[in-house]
Amino acid sequence: MTDKVADNADAHRELLLSLQAVDYAPPTLAQVKKQLSTSQTELEQEKRTIALLEASTKKEFKDWKDIQQRTHKRVWTRLKHPSSHREILSAREEKEEREYVDALAKEQASKARIETLEVQVTELAQQVKDLEPYAREHANLTRQLAQLYARVFDGPTPGYPEEDAAERAFQEAARRFDGLQGEIANEKRAQELLRGALQRMAMAVRACASAESYSQWDMFGGGTMSDMMERSELANAQRAADQARMMVMQAQTLQPAIRGFGPINMPQGNLMSDVFFDNIFTDYAFHQKIKAAAVQLQRAFLQLQDVTRQSQGHLEGLLRDGRDRAHTLEGARNTLELTRRQIMERAGGVAPPTYAPPSAAPAGQAPPYQP
Repeated sequence: MTDKVADNADAHRELLLSLQAVDYAPPTLAQVKKQLSTSQTELEQEKRTIALLEASTKKEFKDWKDIQQRTHKRVWTRLKHPSSHREILSAREEKEEREYVDALAKEQASKARIETLEVQVTELAQQVKDLEPYAREHANLTRQLAQLYARVFDGPTPGYPEEDAAERAFQEAARRFDGLQGEIANEKRAQELLRGALQRMAMAVRACASAESYSQWDMFGGGTMSDMMERSELANAQRAADQARMMVMQAQTLQPAIRGFGPINMPQGNLMSDVFFDNIFTDYAFHQKIKAAAVQLQRAFLQLQDVTRQSQGHLEGLLRDGRDRAHTLEGARNTLELTRRQIMERAGGVAPPTYAPPSAAPAGQAPPYQP
């Protein structure tokens, strides 16, 4: 037995050092795979949704174009015969335009979500690819360690309760370490999502500020160009805000304590106010709506900043706890190694050398050595 200990001591130490370097890989890989599966499912669902939304947008666009053509004819008739053909635009015309704008907004929001999810799936798939070699290495090293102990501890050891106690302590330390690694992986992913949401919310704030500037220009005669730029920036703000909200909701699935925020709706114009009743009063009213939306976006941005800081603080606490548990796991592993080594030495009948007190010796001579 002692020969086995001596023969395997160096290999045993090397295995332990190698295992410590990759202990994080299996639990982290499991969490990342779970996150990847969730994102893939969401992406598949969103792709099915976009097909329906595109069909709806085409239908609403066709209806809106039909109404638009009728509207142009009515306006031309009214200009040619103001006294005999006076009429106002029907409620149905405004309804068709609103339905088309709503359908288009939903389609664009869905496309933005698909774009975000595709990036997430790619990133998570790469993380899985990067982690898999380390997880395989961990599994291989674990098998080698088990084989080494099987070679050294040939048969059960019921007569050594100290070894059983050390093994139970090691297993408990490993269980607590693995459990925390999963929590750390979730918090890291939630932090990534929150930071991404914060970036997109900042984009929404900037786009809304730009729309507000174009709206002010429009009030003082900016014309069609200012209208187009204003609506383009509002669409950009809406898309970025929707992406931010989606990413926060994804973070909440990983960390339910994260506070979210409700839908943010950018103001939208319509054909009647923009073309037929465009004046300083309608422009001013729309400008006020943009200002209100800007305040709402800024409030959501500040709230998201606070949530992101809280998540970062929680993550730092988990990482500190993780380092403590890693230290405990290393200590438990070392204790188990030492206990088994001592058991094997005792089982092999090897004892440390002892020294007897020196006996009297003739003057000028050293006492004889006695083992």
